[in-house]
Amino acid sequence: VNSACAISRSHSASSATFEDALMTTGEEEEDAHQTRARRREDGEDDDARAVRTFAETCERFARDVRDEANALRARSLAIRGGLEASDEVEANLAATRAEDVLASFTRAEREDDGNEDGHGCYGVVRACALRAREWADVRAAYVEAERARVKEAKRAAVETASRNVKEGLRAKDYARAILDGVCAALAIECADETSEDDAKVREVVAEVTREFRAEADAEMLAACVVDNDGTNASTTLRIDSARIARLLEHVHNISDDELRLRTSAFANVIAERFLEPMIRAGTASVVDVNDRDFLRYNTAETGETVNGDNFIAQESLERALTWLRAKLPSDDVAEAFGANVWARLAKTCVSSWLLNHPSERAIDRTCAVEVVAANCGFVPPPSDGAMTYAGGAVGPLEAQALATEMQEAETRRTAVLAKARTLALGEDNLQILLRSRAEDVEEEEDKDGHSMTKTRLPFGVGRGCGDETGVSSGVPLLDGAPCTVSKGADDLAMHVDEVLRAAVEDLDPNARRASANLAAAAADCLDLFRACVSAHRAEQLQTIHTSALVFHNDCHHLANRFSASVYSRGLALQERIGRTPALLWPIEPLRALGDATRNAANDRALSEIHAALDLANGFLHSGEVKVKNTIVKAVARARHVLQRAGTASMYLLPRPTGARDAADLALHFARRITLEILSLEDISVDESEALTEIIADAFTTERLVGTKEDAADASNALIRAAGSEWLKAREIGLMLSAPLRDITANWERGSYRALGFTAREIRGLIDALFEDSSLRAECLARVVDVDVDDAREALGAQG
Repeated sequence: VNSACAISRSHSASSATFEDALMTTGEEEEDAHQTRARRREDGEDDDARAVRTFAETCERFARDVRDEANALRARSLAIRGGLEASDEVEANLAATRAEDVLASFTRAEREDDGNEDGHGCYGVVRACALRAREWADVRAAYVEAERARVKEAKRAAVETASRNVKEGLRAKDYARAILDGVCAALAIECADETSEDDAKVREVVAEVTREFRAEADAEMLAACVVDNDGTNASTTLRIDSARIARLLEHVHNISDDELRLRTSAFANVIAERFLEPMIRAGTASVVDVNDRDFLRYNTAETGETVNGDNFIAQESLERALTWLRAKLPSDDVAEAFGANVWARLAKTCVSSWLLNHPSERAIDRTCAVEVVAANCGFVPPPSDGAMTYAGGAVGPLEAQALATEMQEAETRRTAVLAKARTLALGEDNLQILLRSRAEDVEEEEDKDGHSMTKTRLPFGVGRGCGDETGVSSGVPLLDGAPCTVSKGADDLAMHVDEVLRAAVEDLDPNARRASANLAAAAADCLDLFRACVSAHRAEQLQTIHTSALVFHNDCHHLANRFSASVYSRGLALQERIGRTPALLWPIEPLRALGDATRNAANDRALSEIHAALDLANGFLHSGEVKVKNTIVKAVARARHVLQRAGTASMYLLPRPTGARDAADLALHFARRITLEILSLEDISVDESEALTEIIADAFTTERLVGTKEDAADASNALIRAAGSEWLKAREIGLMLSAPLRDITANWERGSYRALGFTAREIRGLIDALFEDSSLRAECLARVVDVDVDDAREALGAQG
């Protein structure tokens, strides 16, 4: 403690008072004099210099006092057990918290160091705190003076920039001058953003910027001169490119969007007073563009369009755009020009050149204009933020041109499909039936076995049901066998052929895309028929057998006629559009739908036959009168289904298909009855007589299928198509009343084997018909399996 006090007294004696610390030596006085002279040259007044000097001296003295106080304090604390670290004292003094430092001394510490004004540790710290407080006051006064000086400098800079706005604009380097002033004002940082001075600074900066923009817009318009001779026959455009370059060189310093904003009025004047009138004049006038020092177009009204495709107008606009790009100082200015006016110019081009059913050449030539504009940098990116324009177009002009073409194509396609829908769904057209115009011949054999053709009569198998009112139209190139079709399907086939003809002959010779679209619309007509008719007539097609068969014919008729149309016009269409058109895709789905509808109708008829025969209850107890009547009705109902569905198939469908479908129904009818009778284990005499009568009625040829006029021919044709199954069933009826020996003899001769009977079936029938006896055993022993081919040969030799 004594050592610390000695050091403190030594420091106090050497430091003297605060006023002594302000004194300087002769050498220091000279340095101060030079410093004052330098600051006077820099514009610093005497008051500010005195404040600065006083503050620096106070700061230096306070730092020395603080350092020694820290040393004394640290040593004192170390002696007392190191109660606090010395850096806390430094932090407190640096923050001028003198009261907190002094309060840290206890009364005992003060007494140990002597009185409060003594030279002990407490006295030194107290003196340091006093000097620190004085230093803080002086420093605050200096900072306030410096802040006032900076604010004054701000106001002076802004006022200077504001005064020089108009003068700078008129000077040679007006852009640099005005922007330097504006940027200097904008670059001033406000020490206190809430002060009124800073708000005034911002207000002045905004005013300067507004004045600059107004003067810049006026200057831009002055650099662009559009002259009209008063008769609208000649218009001239002059542009001072050097003037524009000077003005727009530094506008990006104000804002990122400043270049586009400053070129807006300039670009709109050029578009409104020169480019748009030139574009519109090109549709009916001769346009000449002079691309030397000025741009001029001359119109000579002719009273008619000079070029039907308006290519003069497109060429004139391309030359004008190229000239404009050469006059604009940079790519950035070109992009700003295009961002302001290219969208409106594109609309003007479309409304002037592509409004009234434009040709593909006009559309392509218009799109070529935008390619030139894009090379000049005038085409802006999409405004919706997309990467490209719709359809991959270069810009808005091509997008609108392609949209116009698509609208034209869609209008034609809509008209084609609307008529197709009317023809396909018209109730009158569906109720009228026609006969396809394919050559109606039938293959037959003469007496020598040679093939021969025979023309069919107007009615009969394969000649329709008699309700047809005429024959189909068009060329029956691929029709195949004749069949019955609806008038709606035939009219639709003619409509599709007419659309294909129009795609080849009616459009402009250069309309490749339009021809391809129209041909595709023809193919869409078939797809529309497949979708709409199957949905519109779903209930009818699922319940009425004849409607399903006619729909099958319609599908194949459309497919055949469309294939013939594509085949006959395919080469011309290929030369027209430059490639092989893919038009046959709807054919196979259409045929498949027709086949599926016909098969579903046949399945329903077959289900009806089996449902009717189910009521026969396996032909059991047929000897009873009531049971017999039930069986007779069941067989008659099944035969009626066969007659109705078979007649429709044979008379409406093409001959091979109709005969095959009817024969399939007849085979199921015969097999079901044959199987159930051969499955009977015991047949009494009464049952044998009853079954003989039932089978005779079930398999009679009379009125099996067909109409009254040709029922016999139709029925015989069906029996021939059905083959041995039908004859086998009819033979069972004869076997039920035949003697045992005759049955055995016919088997041995091969008659039954030729019809498809097996030895097991014959033995089972003999067991069911005849009682057990030696004769039955003998006959059963004689009924053995023999090769069917051998049996047929034996039967032929006997015949």
